[in-house]
Amino acid sequence: MDFDTQNKTEADKERIFVVGGTGTIGGVVVQELVKRGALVTVYARSPQKVQQDKAITVIQGDYNDLTPLEQSISGHHRLFLLVGEVHNIRDTTVAISKIAYASGIQQIVEISVKRVPWRKFRIADGHLEAEKIVYDLPEKMGRSFVSLNSCNFMTNVLVYYLDAIKNEDAVVDSAEPNDLQEWTSPNDIAHVAVRILCDPIEKHEDAAYDLIGDNKTPLERAAILSNLLGRKITYKQIPVQDMYNKFIKAGYDHATSFYLASYQDVSPVTRGWPILLGGQAPETFDVWASKNKNLFL
Repeated sequence: MDFDTQNKTEADKERIFVVGGTGTIGGVVVQELVKRGALVTVYARSPQKVQQDKAITVIQGDYNDLTPLEQSISGHHRLFLLVGEVHNIRDTTVAISKIAYASGIQQIVEISVKRVPWRKFRIADGHLEAEKIVYDLPEKMGRSFVSLNSCNFMTNVLVYYLDAIKNEDAVVDSAEPNDLQEWTSPNDIAHVAVRILCDPIEKHEDAAYDLIGDNKTPLERAAILSNLLGRKITYKQIPVQDMYNKFIKAGYDHATSFYLASYQDVSPVTRGWPILLGGQAPETFDVWASKNKNLFL
């Protein structure tokens, strides 16, 4: 769905404020919103990372001082909110949401994480606690708050596992070879967010959508990469302690390293993807890998 921009002045067009608009999800969100006729304001620490377009306004700022955000968000209708990995993600998310609703924002679409039992993984708690607090904010006053709850991004392969794939011809993990693992394409998440931001606000109200795109075992991932790259990629299982130590050595804190090394929950692929993606199925791991083959070379 596109915004109806015919016979509208600039002042009449849908105005969307974007926090987190320069990454693999946010960058696509900004690009697609502009294609659909929205006027977009991007709050970014590094303005040079934002695409240049007459429909895009860039406000330079960070999470430590939200004054630039507070001074520029008035007059916008909706907020796309993706708070990156900061020390206090809960308080940052809540603070931005309070400012947004107080300024007149009618809908927030937030990127959160898959719901897991409370306190099971500290890395997830900040997102989920923020989600609950924002939902109950007095400032919200019946306005919309939509959460997109995703699992492991497929792009995490490029962050955490690429070195072993390139240098050892191996997928290295602590999981059992035939353990299913959850994956979701950031591109799919972005397109779901865009569709919601373009839909009538009352359609989604206060929805929370789980977004699980594919389940693959480590052996299946290794086979997919073998076929894609034209060389044998094996699966190398290592003890969970060794996996944890690898992440610690790479500079990640305990909570993140524990999560990445030991996570083993599995949910089914979300059945409702075609409803949220305009009839399209989500990208599978092999489709995503094929589209990004050059990054594995």
